[in-house]
Amino acid sequence: MTSISEDTSAAAQLCAQHGRALTIGEDRHALTVGFFGTSIMEHLEGYNALLTDQANLPKVGSKVTVEGWHQRGWVHRLSLGLRAGFPHVAFNIRNHGVGGATSRDIAKIVADDRTTNSVDYDLVFLGCGINDVWRCFQGRTAEAVRIEEYTRHTNAMLAQLGGYSRQVVVISETPFGAIEEPETVGKMNAELARYNEAAAKAAADHGALFLDVWAPFIAVARQLASAPANHEIAGLWSDGVHLSELGDTVLLRQAEHFLAAHRTVEKLLA
Repeated sequence: MTSISEDTSAAAQLCAQHGRALTIGEDRHALTVGFFGTSIMEHLEGYNALLTDQANLPKVGSKVTVEGWHQRGWVHRLSLGLRAGFPHVAFNIRNHGVGGATSRDIAKIVADDRTTNSVDYDLVFLGCGINDVWRCFQGRTAEAVRIEEYTRHTNAMLAQLGGYSRQVVVISETPFGAIEEPETVGKMNAELARYNEAAAKAAADHGALFLDVWAPFIAVARQLASAPANHEIAGLWSDGVHLSELGDTVLLRQAEHFLAAHRTVEKLLA
C-alpha cells in the first residue's frame, strides 16, 4: 500500500521533469489556452451523470435523459494530456469552438470574446474553413465564404489575437470523408486544400505557428482504405465531416507531437 508521503514524492518527481517541484504554499503556474474554430473543436456529446460512474452504471437497456452537452473530442483530451504532463501548472482551457461556424462567424466570436472578456491568452489554436467550403457545395451561398473573404478574416483574426496572445497556432482543417459521391468529395477537398494553403500563408505572415493535420489524415485514411475486407476498422469520420474517436485520436496525436516538438508549453513557462 502506497503511503501519502510516497504519493507526494512521486508527484514532486513528476513535476520536476518539467521544471522544479512546487513547495507547499507556493503559487502554481497558470496558462490560459484558447480554441477558436468549428465543431471539430467544439465536439459536443450528450451527458447524463448516471453514465459517468463506472462503479454504478445503469443496467443495459435502461433509459436515461440527456441532461446537457459536454465538450469532448481532441480538445478535451489535449487539455487532459496537458494537465497530466504538467501537473504543476493550472491550465485555464477556453474552448470557443462552435458547430457550423464559418470564418465569418469565428471572426465575430474572436472580436466578441475580446470585447466581453478581455482575456489575455498564453496559447491559442485557430482553425476554420471547412464550413466556408461546405456551405458552397450545399448550395447555401449566402452562408458560404469565398477564399478572398476567408483570407481577410483569417488575417484579421491573427492580427487581433497576436496583440494579446503569447503564441498562436493555426491548425489546418481536416479533409472531407465520404459525405458525397467520390467525384464531389474530391472537388470539395481540392477547394478546402486551397483554404488551408491560405491559412498557412497567413500564419507565416503574422509570425504564428502552423499545424498541418491534413497530410496525416490523408495518410491514415489511405491505409485504412487498403485494409483487408475482413478487418473491422473504424473510420476517421462519423459522417464524413465530424470526426470519430479514431479521427479525434489522429488529430490529438498531431497536436501533442507538435507542442512537444516546438517545446511550446516549456517556452511559455520559462
